[in-house]
Amino acid sequence: QSTSSKETQFPTAEGTELGYYHVEKEKEYLTFRHQYRGDSTSALSLAASRFWNIAASFLYRILCDVSTALDIPLPVWDPLLDGCLSMPGSTSETTPTLLRLFEYLPGAGAAEEHTDTGFLTLCIGTAPGLQVWNSSDPAATIPAGAWVDVGTQPTVLVGKTLQWLSAGRLKAGLHRVVPNIEGRHSVVFALRPSLRHPKLDLGPFGEPSVVDVVDVWKGIRGSVFNVNAQTKIRDEQKRKLKAKQSAEQGLG
Repeated sequence: QSTSSKETQFPTAEGTELGYYHVEKEKEYLTFRHQYRGDSTSALSLAASRFWNIAASFLYRILCDVSTALDIPLPVWDPLLDGCLSMPGSTSETTPTLLRLFEYLPGAGAAEEHTDTGFLTLCIGTAPGLQVWNSSDPAATIPAGAWVDVGTQPTVLVGKTLQWLSAGRLKAGLHRVVPNIEGRHSVVFALRPSLRHPKLDLGPFGEPSVVDVVDVWKGIRGSVFNVNAQTKIRDEQKRKLKAKQSAEQGLG
């Protein structure tokens, strides 16, 4: 299919957060945040919806383990995941959670080192290219302070929201994508917080306060640049982020 045909079937919206997006000489990807109903998209939408359900259940199970390990009551996740564990049926039902299908061009497609913004991200690739930063390895099977290529192994990454909620007990996973000479495909499911319940009581997380979920999410999103945007957009976002960080350091 041509780029224009894909753009017609899956219109881009909210920057790179929905629909088809093409990065010249690097990659193209399709982002699902709700089901598509058209005849030409129904089969792919159905397959994506099924994968969403499986991936969301898997990551929720990990959050249950996190709750056990950190002594966090399980019900605390209910409002934070409202509408996230199955693919929404329409635009009006969407949450920040998304499913993204990537195609990286041979020898060119990449993504700069970064951390994700949500709770957990599941990544599955068809070839080597995804690398994670190993800051420490108690088992000493991998050198500390090194990039490790995960190959085709399914990989789960902690995001900045979960790091924030755990008060740093869980660290966001630094990762990047390096070019593969043959190109590669990948599926990424990012479980992010629902914004349907504005107030969040941090008591169960060990902090006696109530916060605005939307404000927290905006703050986390605003602390990173979009590694999947066009080069000019990425560079401008990095420039603004650097200026913001410099201003904050000056105030400190």
